[in-house]
Amino acid sequence: MRLIYKIGAFAMVLGVVTMSVAGPPPPTTHKVLIQGFKFVPERIEVAVGDTVVWENKDIVPHTATAKKGFDSKEIATGQSWSYVAKRQGRYEYICTYHPTMKGELVVR
Repeated sequence: MRLIYKIGAFAMVLGVVTMSVAGPPPPTTHKVLIQGFKFVPERIEVAVGDTVVWENKDIVPHTATAKKGFDSKEIATGQSWSYVAKRQGRYEYICTYHPTMKGELVVR
């Protein structure tokens, strides 16, 4: 009986140590395609520290511009631009060349 108790106690300690060492998940990279004059997906949710890459598959240049967040400037055809999410919040963005193109980045 004592052996079972000791094994159980050891497993609990190991579990606590493992949980405390694990920490937050590593940053992730997410991709938004620009094609057909749309951001695909239109809405993306990421964590602080994650990277979002916008890749232009269209035949014309575009931007990914949020008023109080980020501005890719021009993303030429076949090119990409990346942004590291620094602060929590909801960022609605557009293509400044084609303002009907809209997207949303949610940083949690």
